[in-house]
Amino acid sequence: MAPTNPVHIFIDSTQIAVPKRRLTGAQLRALTDPPAENIWLDLPDAQDHLVGHQEIVALKEGMRFFTDQARTIYVDKVPYQVRSASLTEDQLRAVTTPPVPETHGIWKDLPDELDDPISDGEIIAIADGDRFFTRVITVRIAVNRQPVTLDGRTHTGQQIKDSAIAQGVAIGPDFLLSRKTGQKFKPVGDDEQINVKRNDEFRALDGDDNS
Repeated sequence: MAPTNPVHIFIDSTQIAVPKRRLTGAQLRALTDPPAENIWLDLPDAQDHLVGHQEIVALKEGMRFFTDQARTIYVDKVPYQVRSASLTEDQLRAVTTPPVPETHGIWKDLPDELDDPISDGEIIAIADGDRFFTRVITVRIAVNRQPVTLDGRTHTGQQIKDSAIAQGVAIGPDFLLSRKTGQKFKPVGDDEQINVKRNDEFRALDGDDNS
């Protein structure tokens, strides 16, 4: 019988050619160096499956697995150890001490390519040696048609008004703030936290102004 062509799978983003089409969880874990303590089958749009020690997996081309092997990543050149092949944006922020503040964005350092900004809520594949860096995010908005620059994406209504006042917009701290949504302005409470976007338009009016 002619030999079976190897099937190519990925464990922690590393491609491995496997000569057998059926392996147990123990055999899959042994493919890493050192052998992993646990291994999961990556299931798109579903909860990942923990593969048991004696469980047999029928391998398919391109199938992806990840383990809890320790990985060293770098955030702003400082090494940190994680035990996951993927992290959410919030989990990545919490890796550092202290955590990355909301005023800062995170980028993945891609050699010889444009660095990749990490979006809110994004799930990031993690490989040993990955490098990330942070920096203050500046968002330019308009309050009463005047430009205002904010540090970070998340602000309360009061923080937006205070920033506008500090940058010369002629409003008071007790003015009523609203944000343009479509063709209308929606009120923003002083203690309400919102995520601002570039070129957002806000209006701040005296509470006695009925115009």
